[in-house]
Amino acid sequence: MNNNVSDIKPWFREDIARTLMSIYFASQASRHSSDSQDYETGFAVALSSVALAVGVNPETFLSPEDIQRLRSLKQ
Repeated sequence: MNNNVSDIKPWFREDIARTLMSIYFASQASRHSSDSQDYETGFAVALSSVALAVGVNPETFLSPEDIQRLRSLKQ
């Protein structure tokens, strides 16, 4: 087996932030109805968790409405 370390792409915070933004914006573009509120909240929670785990501030890519929704979950 030939391992070439130079083929490994390091993931930087900015790379992960752009990836999370892409996933988030794709999910927002596919919103169908207000019945999916629980799903959207769960999706935002999941992306926020990943973002925080890698040191990305979720507020850099979540909408203000989703940020408020997540803050209200803490109460």
